[in-house]
Amino acid sequence: MVKIITDSASDFEPNELKELMIDCIPLSVNFGDEEYKDNVTISKDEFFEKLKNTTETVKTSQPSLHDIVEEFEAAEHSKDGGVAIFMSSKISGTANTAQIACDMIGCKNVYVIDSLTASAGQKLLVEYAVKLRRQGKNSKEIYGEIERIKTKISLLACLDTLEYLHNGGRVSQTKAMLATVARIKPVIRLSGGNVELLAKSFNIKRGIKSLAERLEREELNPHFPVYVMCSDNESLANDLTSDIKRLLPNVHSIETVKVGAVIGSHIGTNACGIAFVKL
Repeated sequence: MVKIITDSASDFEPNELKELMIDCIPLSVNFGDEEYKDNVTISKDEFFEKLKNTTETVKTSQPSLHDIVEEFEAAEHSKDGGVAIFMSSKISGTANTAQIACDMIGCKNVYVIDSLTASAGQKLLVEYAVKLRRQGKNSKEIYGEIERIKTKISLLACLDTLEYLHNGGRVSQTKAMLATVARIKPVIRLSGGNVELLAKSFNIKRGIKSLAERLEREELNPHFPVYVMCSDNESLANDLTSDIKRLLPNVHSIETVKVGAVIGSHIGTNACGIAFVKL
């Protein structure tokens, strides 16, 4: 069986990883001197509780080269090889480190994919890889299809603040300060691995509604679900789901993904978003 490997930025729940037979390499999150393994030694709920009550700047770190090499050696020595799908290289160095690990051990049947996305967008790709495995595709075939479909993934989000993106070096201090002073709720897009500011809203619920309105203008691939993402406030996800159902009654598969520590450290609390696949 082809091994499907990902990192914890894909925001799977532990039971999903087990059920789908996915190997997940966790990233780490640091609150000062305290280090936790994402969704292993700190749950999603525990992370956001700590985030709301800390004065420390939260930092994330990629898995060690050793951890990735171990995972790849197991896949390389297995009968069917593996496909490894990592979060965008524009956000983390994990994909680049994975390629180094692959080169080190001379992988011939393990394929590394820079997803150019994260969270529910990355989850869509990993789940599709599992589906292709069930269809009997080999590792090279799965790799080729994921490389093709990853350009169709779109991820949009409305944030309560730009503070966390600024702390992670994704936006300038000036932009973050102006947004805070003006009480702007930024609407962002993860495109080609880069974070882009799409629009500004002065109300978080209006910003969330705008996500559904943007989705209405897209041509969606009906073979994939629409994922609604939330950080700590599930009521916002419920509101967004209701808006999508109202505006797009023909979308039958809408599922909620709770964001974990890696992506949560960049988007913060009270964030909500959507991930989908375009035709």
